[in-house]
Amino acid sequence: MHRFLDAFSRHLGTLTTLLGCLCALIMVLSLIAGVFYRYVLNASLAWTDEVALLAFSWSVFLFSSELVRQQSHVRITLLVERLAPPLRSLIERLSLLLVATFGALMLWAGWKFAAFTAHQVSAALRYPLWLQSAAIPVSGALIVLHSLPLLLQPSSPPAQGATP
Repeated sequence: MHRFLDAFSRHLGTLTTLLGCLCALIMVLSLIAGVFYRYVLNASLAWTDEVALLAFSWSVFLFSSELVRQQSHVRITLLVERLAPPLRSLIERLSLLLVATFGALMLWAGWKFAAFTAHQVSAALRYPLWLQSAAIPVSGALIVLHSLPLLLQPSSPPAQGATP
């Protein structure tokens, strides 16, 4: 079961990274177009900021879920690295459990917020605002999915020469 979840998480992580990069590219191109039109052509585009904000929201939340998969999220390891391996493993799993719980809360609260914004539209482009709000529950679901294989992975013995 762990092997299947891990492979699924890796493939989903690759897709997430590609989508996050695409969103980041759209954001940058939109901002460049806005600046070019405003300062070079002396004409403003009303839609560039909205597109950039939408793409920024999705890129941040997609990349944050990928950071969970890679265990690169912000954490303080100074104390944990000094613990004995069994206690270190326990602390790491508790940390992952908290991250998964946070992801589940993001899924729940984000779903409610997306439902709240379901009938609202953006000012310039008139796209439904739930498209932007949906980044939160999607990221929460991805965080939970990426946390599961990390939580279920078998404990590995300490490496040779590792100091407790």
